[in-house]
Amino acid sequence: MYFKMNDFVLRHLHYGHFFIGKELNMAEEQTIMERLFRTLDDKAKSLNEENGQSFIENLGLAMEDVYRNQRTLLEQATFQDRRKAFQFAYLSLLQEENIQANHQITPDSIGLILGFLVQRFLEHKEEMHIVDIASGAGHLSAAVKEVLSDKTIMHHLIEVDPVLSRVSVHLANFLEIPFDVYPQDAIMPLPLEEADVVIGDFPIGYYPLDERSREMKLGFEEGHSYSHHLLIEQSINALKGAGYAFLVVPSHLFEDDKVKQLENFIATETEMQAFLNLPKTLFKNEKARKSILILQKKKSGETRPVEVLLANIPDFKNPQQFQGFISELNQWIVTNHTKK
Repeated sequence: MYFKMNDFVLRHLHYGHFFIGKELNMAEEQTIMERLFRTLDDKAKSLNEENGQSFIENLGLAMEDVYRNQRTLLEQATFQDRRKAFQFAYLSLLQEENIQANHQITPDSIGLILGFLVQRFLEHKEEMHIVDIASGAGHLSAAVKEVLSDKTIMHHLIEVDPVLSRVSVHLANFLEIPFDVYPQDAIMPLPLEEADVVIGDFPIGYYPLDERSREMKLGFEEGHSYSHHLLIEQSINALKGAGYAFLVVPSHLFEDDKVKQLENFIATETEMQAFLNLPKTLFKNEKARKSILILQKKKSGETRPVEVLLANIPDFKNPQQFQGFISELNQWIVTNHTKK
C-alpha cells in the first residue's frame, strides 16, 4: 500500500523560510500561536535586561514562566502552536545576540521530514524508544514528536552544553511532553537501554578528548578525531539490533580523505539504507549543505543488504516535485522493506 505524507507535514514544511517581523506582522486579531510567540519573546527580552543572562537562557525561563503562570493562554495552544512559538522566539532572539553555530536549532523544515522518515520506516511500531544524540535545545525531538503524535514514545535527549540542556527541559515542560534529558557528553558511554531509533543533527568539528576517541572504532590514531564520525558510531552503539538511525550529517560526509574508516564501519556494523540530500535552499551555501543518513544496525537473521536509496529531496516549495520524491521513497520501501 502506498503511503501519503501527513497533511500537516506538507502544510508546514515551509517554516524554514520565514522572517521574524514579516510573517509575524500581526493582523488585527492574533492567533494563539502569535500571542504565545509574543509572550515568550517579550518575557525573554525583559528578563535579559533584568539578569544579564543570554537570550537563549532567558527563553527557557520565559517558557517556564508561561507554563507555571499563564496556564489559560498555554492551554488554548495546540502542541504545534507551542512548538512554532518556541521556534519563532528562538529565531527572534538570534537577532539580538551572536551565538555559536552549535547553539542554532534544527529548523522544523528538517525536523518534520526526518520525523516523517521515522514514521515511514517504523509505521507498524506503536511504541518506540527514541534517543536524540547531541540534542541541542530539543527542537528536533519536538518536531519528530509532532509527526509521531499517534505513537507511544520513550524519549531520551543527550546534550553536553548546560545552557541547551536546561532549555530542552523547559521546552519539555512548555510542550508538556516527557523528555528525559541527560546533561552529558554524547560521545562518552551512555547510561541508557538500547533504543529502537536514534536521531541527531550533529555538530561538525574535532573532538578534544583523544583518550576517549581512541577507545572507539572511528577514532583516529593521531590527532583529534572528527566528532561527527564518533557520534555516528555512538548512534549505532545506542541502538538495538535492527534499530534505525536517522542522522543529519554534512552532505560531503563521504568525500573526506579519512572516509575509508567510516565506510568500513558502516559496512561492518550496519545496513546502509539511504543518503538523502536536503534542499539547497535551506543552507547558506553548498559547503554548509546537509543530508539525512539512514542506517540500520545489523542483526543476524533479521537485517539484510538493500539497494541504498540516493536522492535529492526537492525544495519544499515545489509540491509536485516533493510528491514525486515521496512516491520514489514509497516504491523503495515497498521493494526493500515489505515482508514477503
